[in-house]
Amino acid sequence: MTEKTPESLWQDYLFLTKEMLKFLDKQDMELFHDLMNQRERMQTLIEETPDQGFRSSPEGRKLLTEIQGEDQILMSHFQATHSKAKHHHQVAEAYSGGNQRPVNHRNWVR
Repeated sequence: MTEKTPESLWQDYLFLTKEMLKFLDKQDMELFHDLMNQRERMQTLIEETPDQGFRSSPEGRKLLTEIQGEDQILMSHFQATHSKAKHHHQVAEAYSGGNQRPVNHRNWVR
């Protein structure tokens, strides 16, 4: 197996981040979580691989800036998706009676 360079690892990390955003937008949470796990493993590889000055190079700084931007977009989309799902769950609970208090017979008799 050929060892990957820091640049190729960061490129893969960026690719996974962009793919996560695609599947989050499609609300395919299973694939989103799978990609998130892959990205976590990629991060471990990056941390274990000698940097060789890539992060401080112009190309490295540019790539890391792009990753930070994609991460910010991903986080805002994730928060919006989470809020939307939470709202849908609350509405479903309200319609199913999951949040209702028991009704006393006296409340209905006038």
